[in-house]
Amino acid sequence: MSKEYKGHKFKSGKFITPFNEILTQLGKEEQWYLGRLPEYTWLALIFKSKPRKEAIVSIQDILQELNSYLPDTIVLPKISHIIQLSEERQSDFYKYLLRKIDKEVLSPLTIIISYSYSRPFSKHFSNKGESIEEKLRKLESILQTFSSQHSEQTTDIRYLIFYFIQLRKKIVMSEDQSELIKQYPSLTHDNHLMPLVRPAVRNLEMMLSNIEESTNIQYLETFWERMSELTECELFSVHFDLEESLDKRDAIENCYRELKYFTDLFHTVSPLDNKMLVLLGLTTFSYKRFLELIEHDLYNTITGRSIVRSLIDNYIMMKYLILKETEKPNIWEEYQYYGLGQFKLITERYEDTGDIFPDSHVEYKYISLIVEEYKRKEFIDMDLNYFDRHNIKKKAEMVDELDLYKHLYDYDSIYEHGLWGAIRESSLLKCNTASHQFHCVPDLENQQKLKSVWHDCHLLMQKTHNILKEQYGYPSHLEVKDK
Repeated sequence: MSKEYKGHKFKSGKFITPFNEILTQLGKEEQWYLGRLPEYTWLALIFKSKPRKEAIVSIQDILQELNSYLPDTIVLPKISHIIQLSEERQSDFYKYLLRKIDKEVLSPLTIIISYSYSRPFSKHFSNKGESIEEKLRKLESILQTFSSQHSEQTTDIRYLIFYFIQLRKKIVMSEDQSELIKQYPSLTHDNHLMPLVRPAVRNLEMMLSNIEESTNIQYLETFWERMSELTECELFSVHFDLEESLDKRDAIENCYRELKYFTDLFHTVSPLDNKMLVLLGLTTFSYKRFLELIEHDLYNTITGRSIVRSLIDNYIMMKYLILKETEKPNIWEEYQYYGLGQFKLITERYEDTGDIFPDSHVEYKYISLIVEEYKRKEFIDMDLNYFDRHNIKKKAEMVDELDLYKHLYDYDSIYEHGLWGAIRESSLLKCNTASHQFHCVPDLENQQKLKSVWHDCHLLMQKTHNILKEQYGYPSHLEVKDK
């Protein structure tokens, strides 16, 4: 199992990722995109204003200058540290900056660092010739470009952060590691050494970013609030080809033809055969769900996934019952009364509490009649365990259908229970606006269409009918292949 899940360790019902086994999960303020990138947008803006090699050399010079301004207790070159310096110290550093860059480079940040936040920054980098829209566009571009903590450009910024930490003399490395990292500025990203150097840079920056005990939460909140207030959502949905119902009529007609043959056979040859009744009942239930899929065009819907799950349930149950009948000949009747016991439980609750939901879809009196159709309810048990004490996964394993369970049933069960993965895939649209932290928005207009379940449902109905054919035979001259 550990091989199947790539090293995850199973503890207390949970597969633990190898990283979470050794590391504490990062809070939002410690994550690269949410907590660290806003602090280093000033470096990113400078970096993006020049060719890569020139930008790295220029920023290294800037960081060397910054090293003489920040107190010894400061380890990281965060913008929030710089704007906390005295106004005089800030002004001196900004004057140096303006000898290295044009004021337009950092002017977008005046949206965040306004006059009330830092008078020196606003004074030195305000650019009235540039519109708010243009400044926002540049900041949005920075967030988009450097959003991935593993990208080449982001790694360049993370190297420069690490470079500043080295200037602060807060780290001791082995000679080999130090020599490897020193090569970074002179290497192009297609150099054969970069696959070794880049991960080392990222790991060191991430670990050393935790050296400082406190994070300027106020600056982070101000950054994200102002960016989100000034930008619009840019929503997108994932589109899959929609199935055309009319193309599926041949399949449903062939399904009906085969099921009618077995139903007629049941009527004429074995009308009291419990086994055949159960197998036909399960197949007909699947057929009606398959019919709903086609008649109501549910291929690309949430309901379609419920149908797949139901078809797998029925198919596995049919194979399981056939497997077990040799050791339990009465299993067909047991299966029927297990299901009636579940109905009986519903009616018992109704009798205990009365009609709490008078307009509900549950017709208590009718299902009570079904419970007592052949036997008084006093003789029907209510089994709260899985039928025959095995859950669906175990039954799938016993009938050699574990792949169906692992690759389809488990996924569709997530939809059936409304777990977050299903909600995210089906009911939320992604916002592509970086300043909105790539958040999600409810899909009220039903734009998101899921991938079609047609091929899975069609396959499952064929497999279900094949069980009947194996048990009772089917005339070869009646066989019709689906188009």
